[in-house]
Amino acid sequence: MNQKSKIWKKRKIIHIDMDSFFASIEIRDNPNLKNKPVAVGGKANERGVLTTCNYVARKYGLHSAMSSKRAVQLCKDLIILPVNITKYRKESEEIFKIFKCYSSKIEPVSIDEAFLDVSESRYCQGDPEEMARQIRSCIKADFGITASAGISSNKLIAKICSDWKKPDNQFSICDDEIQSFIEIVSLKSIPGIGKVNFKKCENLNMKSCSDMQKISKDELVRIFGSYGNTLHNLVRGIDNREIETNRTRKSVSVEDTFLHDLKDTHTCKQQLSILFTKLIARCQSSGINTNDVREIFLKIKFSDFEIITRQKKCLSLDLREFDNLFDSNMVKIVKPIRLLGIGFRLSDKREDPSQYDIFNR
Repeated sequence: MNQKSKIWKKRKIIHIDMDSFFASIEIRDNPNLKNKPVAVGGKANERGVLTTCNYVARKYGLHSAMSSKRAVQLCKDLIILPVNITKYRKESEEIFKIFKCYSSKIEPVSIDEAFLDVSESRYCQGDPEEMARQIRSCIKADFGITASAGISSNKLIAKICSDWKKPDNQFSICDDEIQSFIEIVSLKSIPGIGKVNFKKCENLNMKSCSDMQKISKDELVRIFGSYGNTLHNLVRGIDNREIETNRTRKSVSVEDTFLHDLKDTHTCKQQLSILFTKLIARCQSSGINTNDVREIFLKIKFSDFEIITRQKKCLSLDLREFDNLFDSNMVKIVKPIRLLGIGFRLSDKREDPSQYDIFNR
């Protein structure tokens, strides 16, 4: 795509994403770690998971939410550091002050990324690409870490663009380029298509957005449920979501769709344990206080797509509470289970009222 003389007809959205944020902060503070495989997360001998890892570690196939035990198996020289969320949150708050210099319309996505609507900004003569360059330059100069940026006229494409040339780079797609660009984008980049759903797509000979564009909306609904309606738009680069400047997190959750349906309670309990570990990791990576719990909930989707949800009041996160919630509602598996999800709702009185949200679909 031509990255010069772009014409912006509609909105100008910038997505800023700090590169391996937690690991980058730790390496900055300890230069001896430079050029070594570094991750931040739980210990391998305590069933921990990675919250992030640097790009040296990623060459070994490591990624966030991977178990620390598996990560060490893949990379024996991996250095795993404990999560220091207080330090990361402080750095994040200072970095977000840079964003405010360019726009008042800012949507925090997580502790290390945000969307900026700079449609009305007069900085850099209204050029969003130059704004992104300046923001990234300020982050590097003032904080000693790098960031990547994506620029487009909607949040979906901006998010995809920020990943396009990572790390420490930026990429932009203006209105007239979206239609041709989205065709080459992998379905892996579309929210709602995780590892299991992508495998399902591959079995249907769909790998790119152009492949899915050939499928009717009705067929997508049959395959993916009601989310098929949204996918029909997303694979065409259509995303009308607004920048949510006052977005406050009310709940945190994780879920997994299984390649093979679960048919017994023992297997379900194993998956609940895995989900619980992911839930804790998600809280750590997003800077969410796990002492702010007021209610936990459980989501079950059966093979016939029937969904049930159950909840109970609870003031702390404990795997046993999720096990008890499951036991009290699923004494016997009467239908195969294709998806399990767990989460919790936050109390109204929180230490930090501006909780960061996460891009979780």
